Amino acid sequence: MFDIVIIGAGVIGLSIAKAIGEKTKSSVLVIEKEDSFGKGISSRNSEVIHSGIYYSYGSLKSKYCVEGRKKLYDYCSRNDIWYKNCGKLVVGMKHQEFQVEELYQNAIKNGITEVEIIDKGQISRMSPMIRSSIALKVDCTGIFSAHDLMSNLYQESLNYEHDYLFKTEIINIEKKTNGFVTEIKNYFGEIEKVDSTWVINAAGLNSDIIGSFFSINVPKLKFLKGSYFKLSSKWKNKFDRLIYPLPNKEHGSLGIHLTIDADGMARLGPSAEWCFKREENYQVDESLINKFYEEGVKYIPDLEIDDLTPDYSGIRPKIHLQEDSMPDFYIKHEIDNDLFGFINLIGIESPGLTGSLAIGEDIAKMITES
Repeated sequence: MFDIVIIGAGVIGLSIAKAIGEKTKSSVLVIEKEDSFGKGISSRNSEVIHSGIYYSYGSLKSKYCVEGRKKLYDYCSRNDIWYKNCGKLVVGMKHQEFQVEELYQNAIKNGITEVEIIDKGQISRMSPMIRSSIALKVDCTGIFSAHDLMSNLYQESLNYEHDYLFKTEIINIEKKTNGFVTEIKNYFGEIEKVDSTWVINAAGLNSDIIGSFFSINVPKLKFLKGSYFKLSSKWKNKFDRLIYPLPNKEHGSLGIHLTIDADGMARLGPSAEWCFKREENYQVDESLINKFYEEGVKYIPDLEIDDLTPDYSGIRPKIHLQEDSMPDFYIKHEIDNDLFGFINLIGIESPGLTGSLAIGEDIAKMITES
């Protein structure tokens, strides 16, 4: 018998475990289908600390991005996790001035003051390798080591004597009088049952499936695959900040952008391709090189197609709504559905990594205040 079962050992599950350990003495079991923590969405992304400029005022994405960014910088600093508050440029052409202004106004509305619209001359002086007519300069954006963050969170969780079951599949969850029974298939293929007072669904790509074990209306997910191509070593240390195009509203993505790592190497990505099957295929399609070149050369005029090499890919769990290409997170204690103790976190895509610590703290608060 455990007080709390957390499904998923990605950055969200780990952040929740850490926050619970800080605020309570609850017994915690974390169940993960992979052979270790952070193998899914959390480790296959741009490792960007987002500012929060894109998201609707009052949305969970905006709230957790702004709150989480500050907590993440502080946590990395206190725990010697590599990060760099490098800032970024969101670049546009002359005919896109209105979109840049719109993005600026949205940033201000969300309480983000570290933003400024700059012109072609300022862009050239700031980032000589970039061609753009106008840009939104965002100073609070950064990059960091997501793996080191998760390693630290995992160790903190173990220090609170939390238990972990890896390579374990969730078969079913049933409500009982004072909690839940979670049926699992363990590493050896044996079926077991775990009793708990709380179940927290942080299962990432499978979170909608876990959420629909009960007869409640939860969002359905579609998989959106994003691939990355790295730039050759001749581009090492050529960029000192991130470069983004304006958002791709069709796919609800931020477009193929340029990021840098701790060694000064650069990469482009992610692309955005809908997956027609719900399968975790992380192979990079090498034929995408033309698309990446076409997108990259728009703002990196000296880029050559031979500079690009396939790198890695990730899959985003997109809540699919026809009327909204950038739907909000679904985070809910399902008490209204007579499921006291069952918390769903569905569609936690970007900026979930940035918001992870803030999300974890709010979930722990839900539990302690209940």
